[in-house]
Amino acid sequence: MTVRVATKAFYINGVLAEPEALRITGSAAARRIEPKVMALLVAFSGQPGQLWTRDALVDRLWSGESASDESLTRIVYQLRKALKDVGAVADVVQTVPKLGYRLDAEVQAADAAVHEPATSGWEWPAFSIAVLPIEDASVDHDGRFLAEGLTRDLTMLLSRTPRFRVAPYSSAARFSLHESDIKDIGQALQSRFLVTATSSRFDDSVSIRVELSDAAEGVLLWSDKYQTAFDRFFEVEQDVVCAITTSIAAKVNVVQPVRARRTGRFNLSAYERVQAAEALRANYGRETAAQIVGKLCEALEIEPDDPITRAALAVQLSQNVVSQWEDDPEATISQADALIAQSLREAPNDPEVRAAAGIVATMFCRPDDAIVHLEIATARNPNDAHAMAVLGWQLCLRHSDPGGIGLIETAEARAPHHPRFGLWATYRATAHLFMLNYAEGLRGAQQAVERTPNYYQPHLTCAWAHTGLGNMQSAKDEIARAWELESGNIVEKFVDEMRKWSANSPNRVACWGALETLRSLPA
Repeated sequence: MTVRVATKAFYINGVLAEPEALRITGSAAARRIEPKVMALLVAFSGQPGQLWTRDALVDRLWSGESASDESLTRIVYQLRKALKDVGAVADVVQTVPKLGYRLDAEVQAADAAVHEPATSGWEWPAFSIAVLPIEDASVDHDGRFLAEGLTRDLTMLLSRTPRFRVAPYSSAARFSLHESDIKDIGQALQSRFLVTATSSRFDDSVSIRVELSDAAEGVLLWSDKYQTAFDRFFEVEQDVVCAITTSIAAKVNVVQPVRARRTGRFNLSAYERVQAAEALRANYGRETAAQIVGKLCEALEIEPDDPITRAALAVQLSQNVVSQWEDDPEATISQADALIAQSLREAPNDPEVRAAAGIVATMFCRPDDAIVHLEIATARNPNDAHAMAVLGWQLCLRHSDPGGIGLIETAEARAPHHPRFGLWATYRATAHLFMLNYAEGLRGAQQAVERTPNYYQPHLTCAWAHTGLGNMQSAKDEIARAWELESGNIVEKFVDEMRKWSANSPNRVACWGALETLRSLPA
């Protein structure tokens, strides 16, 4: 039977669908798809956000002909894969467990001009962002080309952040805050978050001021200033742009779930629940870890086939094992490994899955695997500050490479509002201790105590550093503080865990000596 589909082209989250040509075109590529796959996309686009039962879809695609449930599953899989191949930034075809599917995307006719959507009943697209043209504020206005290049680079790099919906440069280039209200611009671009900036050259320096605003609420969320010598700017331009986009990505990922709840969207998507779980890490401890697991399990109930959610749950389970918060650690290790293995099979090229695989390998003392995964993750998503920090940590552990400290410090400098900012100080501290830099390790551990005051491990890391420095009474004092936060035989467990990690270090013998001294300290 010949499948007939509508001929009018349309956009779905920026991907152009041309039914007559059986072609979809995104930022990464163009691809022809099967007639039934296009028919499925057309059906979804006609009712975005609404449930399609499996039976209704079978009737729509096969018109009474015999078709198995597996046939529909195959068509859905092909559509998801095709959209991903052409550069779609999110899995817009959402599974509704035991019911069917729905399209979670903005649909617009290809010939429609950019317009202001009706405010009544309209929802801001999740993780939607636009970079407005950077203003040249130089006295002689001789930095126009520099400003234009920065605008394009920021747009391009933000688009590499998983799940972000970034307005095209050509669309955003028509707007300016000097001429329109921030909410009007956001609605016209269908972008909740707006990036604005000015660049100026004065004498021999270049200065860039950047702001991130919430167009829906008309508030400033974040701002920063970057300055460098003009004759060095093009050497460091990539680092400057990456520093800006990393900070923006971290802030949006934290703010989006909060804004969604505030506007009454209590049925958060699976990905928003993952980010909401991530935000809990700002005040990390045993109770928080349990809440994180709970939110991730809720997300899996919404999207049981989502590899990102499974990977995030694997990460938290692995961290619970390291923190000695699992009654059956071997079973939890097996569960986390199985979750990561399944995610890697289904989404081997997703940078978030790769980052999660690297973190799980890190937690389970497999630094070589961790480094491979994390290098792939940071290459595909340079805005992932946490993957960068963990990669630096593992390089210090495995190769005693001080360059790893630089990666951790870069993550801290770029994203101080990131939920894992507190943990990065612990990573930096233990990285120094693996390299036998006890004084630097102590400074890092003390910063970790300040950032995560409810977490016992930074105190034991301080104790380890004091032991290496020969300050035994100070080490005992830190152990006592750790006991105030966590009961049980935590020193024995901490030493055993650190021995497992340092077994992969070229300085393992010296590390083990300091750790055994820590173990032997009287209670």
